[in-house]
Amino acid sequence: MNNLEIAEKENLIISGHRMCAGCGTPIIVNTILSVAGKNTIVCVATGCLEIASTVYPTSAWKIPYIHNAFENASATISGVESAYQFLKKKNKISKEINFIVFGGDGASYDIGLQSLSGALERRHKFLYVCYDNEGYMNCLSTSSLVMTKNGLKKITQIKKHDEIYAFDQKTHNLVLKKCEGVFDNGIKEVFNLKTLHHSIKATKNHPFLILKRNGRGKTNTFIWKTLGKIKENDEIIVLKNLDDGVSFEFNFKKTKKIDCKVNCINEINLPKKSSPDLMKYLGFFVGDGWVRNKRGEIGFTLPKNTKARNILIKIHNKIFSNNKMRIDNIYMTITSVNLARFIESLGFGVSAKDKTIPSWVFTLPKKEKEAFIDGLILSSGYKIRNSNRYVSASLNLLVRLRLLLQTINMRVGKIHWQKKNKETIVVGRELLKDPVYGYICFSKKKKYNIKKYPSQYRYQNFLIENNFFEIEKVKNINLVGREPTLDLRVEEEHNFIADGIVVHNTGAQRSSATPLGAATTTTPAGSVKQGKEIIRKNLTEIAAAHRIEYIAQASIFNLMDLTNKTKKALNCKGPSVIIVLQPCPTNWGFPTDKTIKIAKLASNTCFWPLYEIENRKYNITYKPAIKKPIEEYLKVQKRFAHLLKQENKSIIEKIQKDIDEEWKILNERQNIF
Repeated sequence: MNNLEIAEKENLIISGHRMCAGCGTPIIVNTILSVAGKNTIVCVATGCLEIASTVYPTSAWKIPYIHNAFENASATISGVESAYQFLKKKNKISKEINFIVFGGDGASYDIGLQSLSGALERRHKFLYVCYDNEGYMNCLSTSSLVMTKNGLKKITQIKKHDEIYAFDQKTHNLVLKKCEGVFDNGIKEVFNLKTLHHSIKATKNHPFLILKRNGRGKTNTFIWKTLGKIKENDEIIVLKNLDDGVSFEFNFKKTKKIDCKVNCINEINLPKKSSPDLMKYLGFFVGDGWVRNKRGEIGFTLPKNTKARNILIKIHNKIFSNNKMRIDNIYMTITSVNLARFIESLGFGVSAKDKTIPSWVFTLPKKEKEAFIDGLILSSGYKIRNSNRYVSASLNLLVRLRLLLQTINMRVGKIHWQKKNKETIVVGRELLKDPVYGYICFSKKKKYNIKKYPSQYRYQNFLIENNFFEIEKVKNINLVGREPTLDLRVEEEHNFIADGIVVHNTGAQRSSATPLGAATTTTPAGSVKQGKEIIRKNLTEIAAAHRIEYIAQASIFNLMDLTNKTKKALNCKGPSVIIVLQPCPTNWGFPTDKTIKIAKLASNTCFWPLYEIENRKYNITYKPAIKKPIEEYLKVQKRFAHLLKQENKSIIEKIQKDIDEEWKILNERQNIF
C-alpha cells in the first residue's frame, strides 16, 4: 500500500473531530485504521484524541469505540478481546476482529503503564498505539476571570504581553507578570472546585498551589497539586486584596448642538475622572437605574421619602451641577443627551439582566470601590445586622461583584440563585412572569489580635499577616461537564490569579516522555533549573522487556513505514506495540504548518530513530542520509529556547552525547541479530 492508496482509503475517524490545528493524531489514526479496516474495535484512553473526537453527544468514529480512563484502557481491551475469543470458540462469532488501543502519555508512560504491562504479560491479542506528544495539556474554562493590571478580564480577552497579577512564590507578594500567550485547547471535561468563598472551573490535571503542613517545629511549604489529586480540606491560596489603584480617567467626547441627530441639549458638567461620589452614583445606577440613549434619558427607581432617594439627589447635584430632574412617587428621571451617552459609555450595561461591573472598576482606589458598593446596597440591597445582602437578576454582575469585594478584603459568601412564581405579590404588585434572581451576602472581616495569639492564628491561616493573600480550605470538587477550554501562560512565576484563586500556568505539563531540558509548566526554565532534569522514559525497551512478538517506533512523517509496521503488528498472534512520535504545536511551541518538518527532524537527528523489534530482533527502518546535530531539532521549538543560551551549552552537549550513544547501541543490536 503506497501513500496514494492510503489517501484513497475511507477515513474511519472523520472531519469535525476538533483536534488542534497542526495536530497529526487523526493522520496517525486513519493510517493505522486504513490497514486494520472496519472490522476493528478501538479503545481510546482519556486524552487529546478522546476529548476532541467524542464531544458529547457526537462522535467522529465510524467503527465501534470505547472510552476509558488513563489507567484502564489496556485492561478494558483485554476483557473485550477475551470475550471475543470465548464467543469465537463457541462458534458464536466467525469474523476476524482487530482490537486496537490508542493512548497518550498518561495511558502509556505513566498512570496507565501498569495496565499495559499486565495486558502484554497475559498475551492478549491486540495492538497498542501510543501517540506520543511528550507531555500533558491542562487548562481552564473559557468562563474564567483573570485579574490583570487593567482590571478583571475574561480569559478569552487576555492577549500576549498583557500584565497579569501573580503570586511570588519566594516572597509571597503580589506581582505583575507578562502573558506569554493564550491558546485554544478544545472542549474538555471540567470540574468545579469550591471553597467557602471562591470557586473555579478547570480540567482534572490543572495544578493549584497547596499548603503543605510539615508538622510541629518545621516550616510549612507550598506545593503544586493537580485538581484530580486535591482532596477536601486541602488548603489553597486565594486573593484578599489588590494594590490601591488610581482614579480612572474618562475619555468621553461631549455631543454638541450642531449634531444633526440632537434637537436639544440640557447642558451638564461631566467629571473627567472617577471619585467616591461618582462611584456611589454609579452604584445606584447599577442597582436601580436605566438609560435610554435614543431619548437622551437616564432614570432611577427609588420611592419617595426614602434615604436612598435623598442621597442620590444630593450626589447628582454635587457631581453634575444640574437639578433638572423629573420626580414622582417612584421614579427619578434626568433628560440629558450627554449624561445618557456618558453613563452608557462606562460599560455597566443597560437592562437589569445585563448589568455588570466593567474591568476598570477593579483598578480604582479602595475608597472608590467601597463607595460603589455603598451605592449598590442603597439601591438594591439591605442589611441584616452586620451583614450586607445584594440582590440582582444578573448572574454576571453577582460573579464580578463577588470578585470585586475580594479585592478589598471583604468576607463574601456564595451566590444564591432562586426563582419566584408569577402572581406572587412583591412590593404590593403581582408578578406577571416567573423572575429568576440571585443574591450575595458579604461583610467586613473581623480583626484578629495576632500579637496576642500568634501561633494559633498562623496555624489557622498560614498567610494571615500577608497583605494580599490568604488560605482557604477546599469544600468540594464536582464534575461540571464538557466545556471549551483555554491555555494561558505567564512568564517567570508561572502562575496567575483566576476567579480569585492562585492557579498554575495552563499549558503543557511534563510526562515521563518529556525530554531532558524541555520547559513545561511543571518543569519551568529559570535561574535555578533549566527545564526537565531527567531523561525521558524508554517505553519501547520497556515493552521489549515483556518479550512480545512485535514492538516498533514510527513517525507521522513516514506513513509508508507506519503502514508496514501496522501490518506486522496486526498479524501477530499476541500483543504488539507501536509508539508514534506526534509533535504538538501547542505543547512544543512551533507553527502549526511545521508538524511534519519537526517529526522528520526528530528522526534525522536520531532523537527519534525509526526501528522495530520483531521476535527480539532489531531492525532500523530509516537511516538519515546525513545525521544532523540535535541543535537543529531543538532550536525550532520554544520549549527548548532557553537551552540555546551560551550558559546552557553543556545541556545540549549532554543531550547530543546521549543520542549518539543510543544510536550506536541500536546499530550494534541490529548487527548482532
